[in-house]
Amino acid sequence: MKETVSYLSLHSIARSRKVFIDDEVLSITISSDEVLLKRVLINMLKNALEATLAGAEIVLNCSDDEGFVIFTVHNHGFMPPAVQAQVFQRSFSTKGIGRGLGTYSIKLLTERYLKGTVGFTTSAEKGTTFFVRIPKE
Repeated sequence: MKETVSYLSLHSIARSRKVFIDDEVLSITISSDEVLLKRVLINMLKNALEATLAGAEIVLNCSDDEGFVIFTVHNHGFMPPAVQAQVFQRSFSTKGIGRGLGTYSIKLLTERYLKGTVGFTTSAEKGTTFFVRIPKE
């Protein structure tokens, strides 16, 4: 998680936005494909950064869930119902043509190769939280 946040802090997309690892994040040991998991976390964070106004914060967290680990990325934005219905579809983007592989690849890599699940919650009051739940081994 630290490597992913450090990598994105140097990316132009992070300009004037802050990415934090939750202060209460747990130290959890897992056995997974490091490259694929980093790609999933990077895409989750990039999507949150793109959906966040300048000066806003994005929070990365993980938690233990009986044989699984759940990674979450939270921002204060809200996705309207039309976006919610299409967010994991290939080539769907609110940013323009030639985009839209980020959330699709999160789902593909997590479900097909990391043997996990993905999803999100969103509300105008609480913002948006994407999650990835993968087995610890």
